[in-house]
Amino acid sequence: MFLSQDYNPDSFKVKLDDRDFRLEQDVKKYVEYAKEQRTIDEGAKSTRQYRSFAIIPDIVAIDILTKYGIDIHAPDFMQHPELVRKFKQIIMTDYPLLMTSNIKKAA
Repeated sequence: MFLSQDYNPDSFKVKLDDRDFRLEQDVKKYVEYAKEQRTIDEGAKSTRQYRSFAIIPDIVAIDILTKYGIDIHAPDFMQHPELVRKFKQIIMTDYPLLMTSNIKKAA
């Protein structure tokens, strides 16, 4: 077993055996951070042009890539509005506790 990032104790664990590998990550700190950010967002001005949408642990990015074929780490990801919309909808539906703002639409 080893961490995906040696310097990051919250990175995902890679577990290997003779035939397979398995990825695991405790996302509790990410969920707590997102909750804190949503609380802060409630008191922020609604006229802001930009705001954080979500915090995405590596294990979730891998899950989205595997299930939906969306690579949120691709250099041109943000240049594909249809993929960004689909990604936001996935987060709101499958991972709402990772949202860092109180945005309720997939813009």
